[in-house]
Amino acid sequence: MTEPRKALHLERFLVATDLSSRAQKAIARAAQLAEEHGGTLTVLHVLAGAAGYEARSQQIASQIEKDLRRKVEALSPKKDRVATVRVLPGTPFVEVIRQGREDAADLILVGAHGEDFIKDLLLGTTAEKIVRKGDRSVLVVKQAVQRSYRRVLVAVDFSDHSRHALQLALRLAPQAEFHALHIYSGFEGMLRRAGITASGIVRYQRQVAKEARQQMEVFMRGIDRRRKPIRREVWNGQARREITTIARRVRADLVAVGTAGRTAVPYILLGSVAEHVLREAPCDVLVVRSGTSRFELP
Repeated sequence: MTEPRKALHLERFLVATDLSSRAQKAIARAAQLAEEHGGTLTVLHVLAGAAGYEARSQQIASQIEKDLRRKVEALSPKKDRVATVRVLPGTPFVEVIRQGREDAADLILVGAHGEDFIKDLLLGTTAEKIVRKGDRSVLVVKQAVQRSYRRVLVAVDFSDHSRHALQLALRLAPQAEFHALHIYSGFEGMLRRAGITASGIVRYQRQVAKEARQQMEVFMRGIDRRRKPIRREVWNGQARREITTIARRVRADLVAVGTAGRTAVPYILLGSVAEHVLREAPCDVLVVRSGTSRFELP
C-alpha cells in the first residue's frame, strides 16, 4: 500500500506520452505548468512489449528520447530549465504509475482520446488505468495549450475528496476565475409519484436548496482561498448532466473532480458521473486523488 504525497504541492510534474498528437497537447500543458510553478518535469514514453530491451529496442528508445527532448526544449522559453526524458520498456500504465511513485510526482498528465475517449475509457486505455489504479492526481488534457487556465469549475459534494480537489485546483491555476459547483437532487419525480402536491414539492425543493447553500458556505470556510473570490453554484438536477452543462456555460477550460483511493470502488468520483465528465466536458479534466492505493505493481 502506498501513501501518496499530499496533493497541495506542485513541484514535480510527470507527463506520459504515446507519441500521438493528443499526447503532444499534454506535453505542452505539462511544460507550461512546470514553467509557471517553477517545478521539475519528467516526460515518459513506454515501449510496450519491448521484452528483453534488445539492441534494436535500445536504438529506437534512444531516437525517441532525442525527439522528445527536442520537442520539450522548443516549448520552454527558459533554456536553464531542463526536463528529464525517459523511454522505458514495459506495460505503459504500470510504468507510468511506477514512475509517479518513484518521482513522488505531484501531478501526472495524460492526453485524452478525443471524440472516442469514453469508448476507449471503458475498454481500458492507459489513461483510464492510470486514473483508476494510480495513487497520484491526474490531469487529462483535451485542449491545445494557448495560455494558463482562465476559468475553473470544481464539482463539490462537501466531502474531503472535493475539498482536496478544490485546493489543488487553486494551487494549479492561482490566477483563474473559480466556480465551486454543487448539484443536489430535489427528488421531484419521486415526490410526485408519492402523491405530494405541486406546492408541496416546491416548498420541499426550496428547503433543500437553502440547506445546500448553507452547506456550501460551511464548506468554503474550510478552504484556504488566500482571499481569492470563488463563485458558488448550487443547482438542482442530475450531476452528470449539470456539471458539463455549466462548464460550457461558464466557458471553463478546466473541470476538477475528487476521488477516493479505494480499489473496492471501481469508478472514480460518483462512477458514471465522472465518466460522463471525462467524456463530455469540453475542456481539460483534473482528477484529484486522496487516500491510499492498494494496487500492487508487478
